[in-house]
Amino acid sequence: MAAGETTARTAARALAWACSVALVARHGAGSWQLARTLSWLDRHELEPRPREDPVPLVQVVVPVLREQQHVGAALAWWRTILPQFPGMSLTVVSTAREDHDRDLLARAACEGPLTRARLPQLTAPELTALRAAKQHGCLSVEDAAAILAQTPRTRDVVDRELADVPDERISHLTYPGLGRKAAQLNHAARLLPPGGYLAVYDVDSRPAPKALAAVYACLADRPPVVQQHALHTAPVRGDVWARGAAVLQSIWTLRREVPYARRHQHSATRPGTVARWRAGLSQPVGHGLYLRHDVLSAIGGFPENSVLDDVPTGVALTVAGIPTVSVPYLTTVPGPESAAEIIAQGRRWFCSYLDYPTLLRDAAARRAGAAPHRRLVAAVALYRGTAWFAASPVTVLAALAALAPRSRLPLRATAITGLTLATVVPILATLRIREAQRSPADLCRDCGALLAAYLLRSVGPWLAVTDAIRDRHPTTTTAPSPKAHRTPRPSGAPS
Repeated sequence: MAAGETTARTAARALAWACSVALVARHGAGSWQLARTLSWLDRHELEPRPREDPVPLVQVVVPVLREQQHVGAALAWWRTILPQFPGMSLTVVSTAREDHDRDLLARAACEGPLTRARLPQLTAPELTALRAAKQHGCLSVEDAAAILAQTPRTRDVVDRELADVPDERISHLTYPGLGRKAAQLNHAARLLPPGGYLAVYDVDSRPAPKALAAVYACLADRPPVVQQHALHTAPVRGDVWARGAAVLQSIWTLRREVPYARRHQHSATRPGTVARWRAGLSQPVGHGLYLRHDVLSAIGGFPENSVLDDVPTGVALTVAGIPTVSVPYLTTVPGPESAAEIIAQGRRWFCSYLDYPTLLRDAAARRAGAAPHRRLVAAVALYRGTAWFAASPVTVLAALAALAPRSRLPLRATAITGLTLATVVPILATLRIREAQRSPADLCRDCGALLAAYLLRSVGPWLAVTDAIRDRHPTTTTAPSPKAHRTPRPSGAPS
């Protein structure tokens, strides 16, 4: 055997070992965190009792961009919710960016293929109409703009809905600039009456009364920040990618998101390096995030120099040592419906990790937090981003090590253990909380779908990094918002 071939095999074996051990370590720790989260949920009542203490004002803010199909159902839901919670109001915040994006999309439609992957912001009827116009001749920018203008703007839909069924507790604001979701939220925070809490929900969020009662029980103690957590649901007729992505994101919530929030809550305000290390990095999510108005002002509002709004807010909360209280009651939110949507979502979400350096530089410029703490936050963000970026290749190499006929028994056993901890263990552990079917065939399908989701998990991050290398990282005005069009499939509470 040639020396080069021997060296290559040795390197391949070392890489397989590294991936298998990494899989065991990460998913072993994840299984432990999952067990702790399930125990924490079990220790709390699923039907929280209302607190007798007076609750503060809660101003629910729902930012919307190209959400024409969702507005009516969202307003109908909140009209049933608001009377049940004194002090709660709803503000829908549309944006002038929708007109700007429409112009950009009209030009983009004339410059390349009209595909869902290339223009995920457009609806199926809009793509069909643009393709038909292109088949009948040269599609000009004016023609494309006229076709897109046939769809009413979101703010027009909101105004029409509120004119048809007025409600004094529901208002509508339009952000006049070109900023993203964070700018819409900050615009609302500036114009709404001070005091109480600003609660951020998506337009397809449907928090049930039980879930909101659990939130109100937490708000009675006036914590600075409260986070509601959610499981993800797949469409009824979703393919293996959609089912796997929903399960994977739900498991991530239980063994990563909730532990991050609880660890930060317990250690954020404690002095000392060890406490800061244990606190890690707060990673809030924007479907059920409650911030006290004075806290939001103290951290300078939501960061507007990043692609997303919620996760980057965690940097400001972390360096300021502001704890986040987790609500021990899970709601549900809809997951992506196809592999293309999964990749687009991951591509958009991973931009947060690419924005962390900018956010930390801004924190240093404001002298927010100590320099060693900011370096610790950077290290945590780097680890989390690397774990996501490497999830798919590590899983693939571990699977190859488990299946390769020449793998030695110790390596094969380690790889199989890692894959079992990644797929089988979380599927079995979350059966009750996900209310999933329990037949052997269903369990096998769930495990297979979860494995498929891991194989697809890193594609979005790779594309986001490629965009950054090619200087195409999404900016405030140079490209349409990367948020894809979603068909109406609202979230809700577990039955």
